Amino acid sequence: MTRNIIILDTNIWISYLLSRRYDMLANIILSNKLDIVTCNNLITEISEVLQREKFRRYVSKQDIEEAIKILIKLCRFIEMKSDYLTDKKDNYLIDLYQTSKAALLVTGDKRILDQAPKFGFNAVTLKQFEDQLKP
Repeated sequence: MTRNIIILDTNIWISYLLSRRYDMLANIILSNKLDIVTCNNLITEISEVLQREKFRRYVSKQDIEEAIKILIKLCRFIEMKSDYLTDKKDNYLIDLYQTSKAALLVTGDKRILDQAPKFGFNAVTLKQFEDQLKP
């Protein structure tokens, strides 16, 4: 995979964290020298989602804080501003994609995957992303 700008949606970060594979994600990013971008909205959403009642037995506040610190170290920060998707809370992802000139958005969100072609961006599932990284 050539060095392109990549966005990992909230559900990707959370999936790796809950499955106790966050270190694996960090290794994938570092060993492939991936240029992962993030923004305030993404960081806030991850933090808010992980603090929901259903996740409290899986991750502590300390786990969340540590995961956010690691995410910030692994990513390049981008400022955001626009409005695109039908699910308004995810608009920041399209803005992040366009502002950073990303090549790829990795997500498990079916709506985003369905709407990606409409906005001219490349969105793939986690499985497709991992398959692209295999030698």
